Amino acid sequence: MLPLGFVIFPYLIKLLLKIPANKNFLNYFNVGFFYGLGFLLIMLSWIKNPFYANEQTKNFAFLAISLPIFLSIFFGLGFSIFKHIKKFYYIIVFTPFILLFIEFIISNILYGFPWLTYSLVLSNNFLGFYFLKFFGTYVSSYLTLLIFIMPFIFIYMRKLEYSKTLIFIIHAPFLIVFVLLYIFNQDNKNITKEISIEVFQIFSPINNINKEIIEKDIINKIVNSESEYLLFAENNYPYLISDINSISIKNYIKDNQKVIIGSTTFNNNKFYNSFLFLEKNNIQIFDKKILVPFGEFLPFRKYLKFMEIITGDEDFTKGKKTRLINSYNINILPIVCYEIIFNKILNNINELKIDILVNITNDSWFGDQIGPYQHFYHSRMRALISNKYLIRVSNNGISAIIDNNGKIIESTDLNKKTSFKKLLQIKNSTYFGFVHKLFQFYLVFIILIYFILTKYRFKNDR
Repeated sequence: MLPLGFVIFPYLIKLLLKIPANKNFLNYFNVGFFYGLGFLLIMLSWIKNPFYANEQTKNFAFLAISLPIFLSIFFGLGFSIFKHIKKFYYIIVFTPFILLFIEFIISNILYGFPWLTYSLVLSNNFLGFYFLKFFGTYVSSYLTLLIFIMPFIFIYMRKLEYSKTLIFIIHAPFLIVFVLLYIFNQDNKNITKEISIEVFQIFSPINNINKEIIEKDIINKIVNSESEYLLFAENNYPYLISDINSISIKNYIKDNQKVIIGSTTFNNNKFYNSFLFLEKNNIQIFDKKILVPFGEFLPFRKYLKFMEIITGDEDFTKGKKTRLINSYNINILPIVCYEIIFNKILNNINELKIDILVNITNDSWFGDQIGPYQHFYHSRMRALISNKYLIRVSNNGISAIIDNNGKIIESTDLNKKTSFKKLLQIKNSTYFGFVHKLFQFYLVFIILIYFILTKYRFKNDR
């Protein structure tokens, strides 16, 4: 998708420039709404797939379009800001900021949906890796948009006054700090810990599960593995767990083994989507904290009872435990499914002395087109942003080991039953979260300067 950005965003600015200054709010809203709708219908085309997982919900697949329509409203409202920006130069300058503002709102409004970040385009780009690591998602999104509109700036350079090249000067500190951080990072490669792992992609079906066969398969894999850490995916344990001591596979774990597996647990009349860390004589549990609206719970259930035919009549409950699994000298950050798209899961990883991220998921719900791949690249972004190794285990793929520089050390194909072993050397690395926040404040500072300059120019023009 990368080359399309150099066409789409300059063309978008050209459309905005064609709108006469005396046009009303609705003209700008329409441009934003239909840009957003086209963008979202492509990027979220996989949203309909979960409806086809069950016979009783497939007739409601048309409701999948409601999410793109709802989110497109925010694009329309965001673009209405352009009504107050009259000058050619400032439309160019403010476009990346307005698009980033819309991304921020969608990522944080209500339950938050940070799936639609422009920085995702950098997740398979070598230079983009360092943007993500040192700048974080928001600043990387801004820089991505700024790069995309460069062709437009060069084409219309004659219309820009020399003084207005301030836009390039004011962004120079980005490049300076980027180089310094890169140099600093080169000395931060000490290997501190080494573990042997085995990842199992068992590809169990969503429905019509033969629980006994799956359980025997898991036990067989535990018995035959000599690795220290054995990793399975989200909800791979086929039984509902109401008594933690009743987990049958625990009896087959060797003295030196640790098994990570996902399961649904039931405690105090509440259901949880749980990350289990099993040892022969010890069990640690992390319950998923960021639940999927309309998937794991029905928002405003009292008023939306009619949707229970789609969502079911029971909600999962949000976990409250600290996001930490401690394994001797290894501290693991447990991440369940789509929690991986949220930066807030990384907030305390330096304080918790996290060594490695482990994401268990089941992407069978996403179908076999772009959904699972987008989810995978979000995971890759989180490895980069956290500056930590990530082990990703998906029921149907893509499972992978990704290092702190975004390199895919090992990976599997989608929709394939497979496994792989690896001796993993974990490096001592620091999360640059504080630096990311500094750059975000820097962006706010820049937009304030532009706003002041805009107001000043308007007054002078009068």
